[in-house]
Amino acid sequence: MHFVEGDTDSVYWAISGSADTGYLQQFDYDIKDKQFYDDNAKSFFPMFENNLLNEKKILDLAPKNQDTEIIALAPKIYYIKVGENDKIKLKGANLNIFKISKQNIIDNINEGTITKATNMRLGQKNYIMLKIAKKKNDITGIHTMAIVLKDQSCCPYVLGLKVCDYIIDSV
Repeated sequence: MHFVEGDTDSVYWAISGSADTGYLQQFDYDIKDKQFYDDNAKSFFPMFENNLLNEKKILDLAPKNQDTEIIALAPKIYYIKVGENDKIKLKGANLNIFKISKQNIIDNINEGTITKATNMRLGQKNYIMLKIAKKKNDITGIHTMAIVLKDQSCCPYVLGLKVCDYIIDSV
């Protein structure tokens, strides 16, 4: 199993198995002790009862997507091949207006290509509705929310700054 991407309420794993069986095999080829798995799986996986409380177990594992390919740049920025269709998740972008493809994500990884888009939204100012266009970089690569210094304090991520650029002032 390989960690691909995670968020506050979900995580994506790449699980190896048999190419002959297809991608719906789940953990069949990773289970070493079948009896132990059968005895304990009900504590972590939803059973086939279609019960909402059963699906939302705390700290459980529930398959959301089972597919053959995933490419993740950061949490909530990923591409998944769902059967014959492509599913792209891009936080903060309206994918109905701006079309992003798998190739945009691959170009960002290989060449650092930045994909730009314009998001349209409605806003109100002085009781007047306005249509606001906001240009932004949609795919820029991985962003870190904070830099952790050697004293375990966190500083904001600023493009071009490294840990050595921050000064720790002991009080």
